Order: sequence, then C-alpha cells, then structure tokens
Amino acid sequence: MIGARRGVFRSAVVISAVLAATAMAAPTAAQAASSSRPGATTGAPSAAAMSGVAARRGAALAVAPPQPGVTPSVAATGAANPAASLFYVGSDGQVYRVPLAPSGSARAMGGRLVGGPGSTFIPPGSVGAHSMPVFLVGRGTDHALWAFMNFSTTGSPLWVPLGGRLTSRPGAAAGALSVPGGEALDLVARGSDGAVWDRESPSTAARPWVSLGGRVLAGTGPAAVNTGGTLYVLAIGLDHALWVTHSTDGARWSGWSSLGGRVAGDIGAATPAPGVAVAFARGTDNAAWYDEVAGSTAGVSPGWHTLGGRLTAGVGAGSAPGGMTWAVTLGTDNRIWQASGMWPALRWSRAG
Repeated sequence: MIGARRGVFRSAVVISAVLAATAMAAPTAAQAASSSRPGATTGAPSAAAMSGVAARRGAALAVAPPQPGVTPSVAATGAANPAASLFYVGSDGQVYRVPLAPSGSARAMGGRLVGGPGSTFIPPGSVGAHSMPVFLVGRGTDHALWAFMNFSTTGSPLWVPLGGRLTSRPGAAAGALSVPGGEALDLVARGSDGAVWDRESPSTAARPWVSLGGRVLAGTGPAAVNTGGTLYVLAIGLDHALWVTHSTDGARWSGWSSLGGRVAGDIGAATPAPGVAVAFARGTDNAAWYDEVAGSTAGVSPGWHTLGGRLTAGVGAGSAPGGMTWAVTLGTDNRIWQASGMWPALRWSRAG
C-alpha cells in the first residue's frame, strides 16, 4: 500500500450537517485516476433509496440469526461499570443490537445493509454532545454510507444516508484530534477504486470524503481507532498484510507502513488504555489474531499473537476506558462468539 491523505454530531447543528451530506463528495470509480492527489474529491453520491430504511421499534419483531460470513461490530464505554453492545446483520438484512454488558436480548434496529455494520462509542465532549452515545453505520443496498440516528426532537430513530460509494463494511472512530472543537468522528471504507477513503466530522461540520490511498484487498474492510489524540487507520493490503497510517489532525498523514501478518476479512480495532491501539483480524488459519499497533501493554510482546478460535467472519472489537475489551466474530456454528476480559486476558464465550 502507498501513502496519501485523509466524520458527528453535535445536537441539531451536526444533524443538519449530516442531512446535507447527501450532496457532498464521495468516493467513486471515476476518481480512481486522481484519488492519490492531495484533497482529491468526487462527484455526487448515489441517490438510490435504502430498502427498509425506517428503523423498526418494539421487541415483538422476530429476531433473525446472523447472516453467514458477515462481521459483527462492538462499541463499549464506562470505566467503573463497563457497558458494551454488539451489532450484527441478520439473515433478513436488517441490523440487530445485543447488549453484552450487562447482557440482554437481541433487538431489531431496522435498515437493510450489505455486509456488517460499523460502530463506535462517542466520548463525552464537543462531538459527544448529542442524543446517542454510540454511532452506528453501514453500507446500504445502494452501496452508500448510512447512519442510524436518534432525533431527540421527535424521539423517532431512523437511518440517514451519508452518501459515498462503498465496497466494504465501514469502520468508525471518535475522539480527540487537533481540529476545531477538539474532537472528531471519522468514518473509513474501501472505495470503488480500491483505496481507503475517510470522511471526517468535527463538531462544527462534516467534511468531504478524502482518499488516503493504498490498495485494499477486496472483500475486506478497513478500521479506525483513536487513542491519545492520534487517529490510526488500518487496512489489509493486496499482500494480505496489515497496513497502518496515522494522523493527529486529519490533514497530515504518516503514510502507509506494513505491520506484516497474513490476515483477511474485516478488521477490528480497540483502545484498552490511553495511547494503546490494538488491531484484530482473522488469520489465514481462520483463528483470531491481534497486534498492538500503538503503545504497549505489560506482558504483550511486539508483533502478532493468536487468540485461537475457528472463525467464519472478520473481527469486530472495542474497549471500555478501564481496559475491558471485546472481540466479536462468527464461529463455525454461525453463532456470535466473543473473546472478552480485561486486556490482554481475553477468553472465548458465546455472545447473547
């Protein structure tokens, strides 16, 4: 992969920015030749409607099992009393939420996605001053980016289009950056040109899509994680190795560097401690593997480490501030499994 360059929501101000985002630039195949230029943008996104866009409320809906091979995601928060939820796409194509801590039953969230969802906890602060502590996104049947929103003025949740032309599951990260307002949400995905694209939203307004370059292995989705004021973007290259680039302001990037490994599927990322970022992936042996891509934890040596297991999907991951960490995936029984515990002592169990 080769280097290049680099999106939430503050109450009604940022909700307005999101609704306006359908007219913003998006990664499309037409930009493949110019996407490596600094600040390269694209044309208008697809206007196709998302099937089943309205979120369904109520627990009376039948709960569908996970869609085979589709990666779930997890978002976590809380230090003294960690809370976490996983999100998966059912065999009916809609999204489901399953509380992990405390544990609870699956609940339908509507929508109609292609591939798995992406999710991130939004920390308190300028970006976090809105009605939802977790931001949930996915690729709609029109292959555009869609976000699950909760409008506090009406109390009616729904899916909102954010444009783009995605060829992977989106990844999401939120936290401190050197941007107006001090925090930002970043959404990353593989574009139709095979590169990584990033859409950043500080507290003031959403920005256009920007290409970070690289060549992402088809069938895999990038991930993003923010720790210690640095945003790390991770992707699997054509060589099946994991590649990383990072930035503190969303404008100046380190360029892509290889972390090695032999992995596939969607990547998960978590930050179990300040300054520590961990990537999770499915190895070519179908086991789960992890690598600390930033910082270090006592007892964890540099490089890749296996968590074992027998995976049939990629890995979603998230950590609470106190170090409680979850990595979620599908097993050979098509059930969702979690490797969870205080980092780095993770143990496998069935989720939900």
